[in-house]
Amino acid sequence: MHHSSMSSSGALRVHARNADAHAAARLKEGSSPMDAPIRTLLVGIGTRGRHWTRLVHEEPLTTPVGYVDPDERALAWARDTYGAHPDDCYESLVQALRATQPDLVVLATPPMGHVEEAEAVFAAGADLLAEKPLTLDFAGSLRIVQAAEAAGRRLMVGLNFRYLPTTLAAKRLIAEEVGKPSFARFIYWLNRDGRRPGINKYPLTMRQPMLYEQSIHHLDLFRFTYDAEVERVWCRCHNPPWSMYADDATVAALLEMSDGLLVNYFGTWSGQTKAQEFHWRTDCANGALLQHEQFADLRVARPDSAVETPVELPPIENFVDDTRAMLADIARQLLAGVARPHPSGIDHLKTMALTVACDESNVTGQPVVMAEFYERHGVPEAWR
Repeated sequence: MHHSSMSSSGALRVHARNADAHAAARLKEGSSPMDAPIRTLLVGIGTRGRHWTRLVHEEPLTTPVGYVDPDERALAWARDTYGAHPDDCYESLVQALRATQPDLVVLATPPMGHVEEAEAVFAAGADLLAEKPLTLDFAGSLRIVQAAEAAGRRLMVGLNFRYLPTTLAAKRLIAEEVGKPSFARFIYWLNRDGRRPGINKYPLTMRQPMLYEQSIHHLDLFRFTYDAEVERVWCRCHNPPWSMYADDATVAALLEMSDGLLVNYFGTWSGQTKAQEFHWRTDCANGALLQHEQFADLRVARPDSAVETPVELPPIENFVDDTRAMLADIARQLLAGVARPHPSGIDHLKTMALTVACDESNVTGQPVVMAEFYERHGVPEAWR
């Protein structure tokens, strides 16, 4: 309940406490809210949605109960490729929710419609696994998280890069071998053809496509891998004359993280040539981690040595096996009755806040202090 004498920030804090109690009560005594396999509705059968369709079919803990897409060609693909029954294919999310009554919805649609879609999912009594970003503005993302908490539903965000073998190995090495990180440099230099067949086209015309579609993954990796939070960020976004993207396709940022960790970030989709470059180096108390390819080639170097020792990693199918691992992990958490399975919506608010803070810094030309950002946007203290 909102009282006129209470600030919006104070009201949100009360709301968060009440929602916490609601979620705890709903899942008290560790009871599972669903049985295996988890009945899953797939919403959005585009480029990313096809990955999800495949994985929901292949994961033993999930089973598809319906497919939603406004494009009949996408639904035809689901019928032809996975034998989807015509009665299980819908153009309307609301109609599909009413007909299938799913336990879980996988939302692989453009972020511009996520608020209304998420609210419909929660109103139908389903949990939600949404592709990132939740929205393209912080208020919308906060609204989705609040809606999930108020409804007592579980909200997860598809941060599949957390499940890459390189990410998991780096996180383990920091915890067990190379020690506390002090400074890092991350370079992602790509010539990405946004018009090529088989990829989503909306980044060509959206605001800040690199920041909200790609850099958000990298910013989340820093938080997750280093187990640290950004305290202050400076950012500059840029679009070269030859870019095919309507808005900035390049992001440069300096991140001041907890415990004095400093990260220098550069990412672009508009490199001038096909000579791509990926390099992520982290210097730590007892050595350094060096990753030379986006999904592979992680190495360790020891103090006073120029030798880089490769870290043994399993082969993967990019964008698929990391998502597979994430889906399996989320499914296990859902079946175990975990109140907020990871990657959770509340945790994603911190990555979303950092992404929007980069946007703000680019506009103002000034650094953004994250504590001030959270206060200004009315984020409950328990969620910061």
